[in-house]
Amino acid sequence: MKGGLGKVMATKKTSKKKVKKDWQENYASFILGAIIVVILGLLVANFITNRNKDIAKTGEQSSAMSEEKNDSVIANGSSKDGYKVQANDSLSKIAEKVYGDKMLWPVLAKANDIKNPNLIYVDMSLTIPTKEEAGKVKEAMSQTSYTVNNGDTLFKIAETVYGDGSKWRLIDSANKVGRLPNGNPLIFAGNTLVIPR
Repeated sequence: MKGGLGKVMATKKTSKKKVKKDWQENYASFILGAIIVVILGLLVANFITNRNKDIAKTGEQSSAMSEEKNDSVIANGSSKDGYKVQANDSLSKIAEKVYGDKMLWPVLAKANDIKNPNLIYVDMSLTIPTKEEAGKVKEAMSQTSYTVNNGDTLFKIAETVYGDGSKWRLIDSANKVGRLPNGNPLIFAGNTLVIPR
């Protein structure tokens, strides 16, 4: 019996040492895991903080560049490089900045061949005509009559007076223009057409 009791006692002691050793290993692993999690958390927080700083710097640089760009627009409305569209710009806002008159936006649309003036994109480069050129274009676009020249079509005339060739039907219906056998409008050089506004 003594031999059996000794084996049981030895097994209990070995079991206690094993449990104690396993507990120490588990505790060490727990501590090491916690340290790794804390370090990873600090790295992620540092990354996010630096990223936000970079975004703020980029925003400051772009607003500084925007101010420089606006300052580069000369008083008469011309610019060496044209104009780069900024966020929340519209053609009327740009015309107001450049010419001091937001009603000159059709001039910008015509000069840049913009078919839909409601659709301009950030960083789009626009050609800015001088204020004198803008006045001439606006005058041509605001006229109420037009004398037909050789080679003119209603589409070309609509581009000249409206800045949009697709509005040729307005001129057609206002003038009751004759038709060719194929249905196209017939106009002659020297005719004076009414331009509806």
